[in-house]
Amino acid sequence: MKVRDIMTTDVIFGVVPSTRKDILSILLKHKVTGIPIVRKNTKKVVGIVTRTDLIEKASEEQTALLMNRDPITITPNANVHDAVKLFVDNNIRRLPVVSNNELVGIITVADVIHKMISNLKISKPIKEYVIRKISAIWDKTAINVAYKIMKLSKMQAIPIINSKLNLVGIVSLSDILSNAEIKMREHTSTTKATTEGQDWNWDSTTILYISSKRLTLSNKPVNEIMVKKVITIVEQTSISDCAKRMSLHNINQLPVLNAEGELVGMINDISLIKVLL
Repeated sequence: MKVRDIMTTDVIFGVVPSTRKDILSILLKHKVTGIPIVRKNTKKVVGIVTRTDLIEKASEEQTALLMNRDPITITPNANVHDAVKLFVDNNIRRLPVVSNNELVGIITVADVIHKMISNLKISKPIKEYVIRKISAIWDKTAINVAYKIMKLSKMQAIPIINSKLNLVGIVSLSDILSNAEIKMREHTSTTKATTEGQDWNWDSTTILYISSKRLTLSNKPVNEIMVKKVITIVEQTSISDCAKRMSLHNINQLPVLNAEGELVGMINDISLIKVLL
């Protein structure tokens, strides 16, 4: 299968020169978490900006300073296998598709999951693709501590266990930011952001944070904000069924349980697409 078969051709993009406000407006309007950047009055790709860049580079206002320059690109005639290798090797979620140096589309990890793997009837179990070295936190852990643990472990979401070691919830960076206290400051926050993920909510709190306000996190227990109805999967679930579940719920990671119902790891979409390599 070729990249052109599953790429999106109606590409949402930004331009340089422009500002943080311009980029945030585009992300909000189209409910996306990242866009390619082209030079004004052309379709030449010069960068990529994500939601994460807006938070991690809180002091920058110009898109040229916010964006990741010279992004990895791919052509529409390349094999999807080549795109998957680029996703996995570089731990990235999107690739601008270019032809004759012009932007003609975009392909994402989600495209590979939704449009390819979920339809391939791959019966192989997910077991060997499960990420075993993960962090999990106690349900009485303070929200601000949970945030720090997630940042240090570079996790988009983290499972929550109780004192009996049972999985009782999951919390994402989105959940934490959505329940944060925002205090207006003249200077931008030095707090860094999460990694990319599909579970982001563009609520008023998030927008304020990305718009350069100061974030103050609560020390209340994380069980007050965690998602209690956790969507899980077992080690013997087939790869295609796992992909279908991710597509159905529009999520990119799932806690994995063994036959006894014990938490043994996490599976994310980038791990899952390795089956194509």
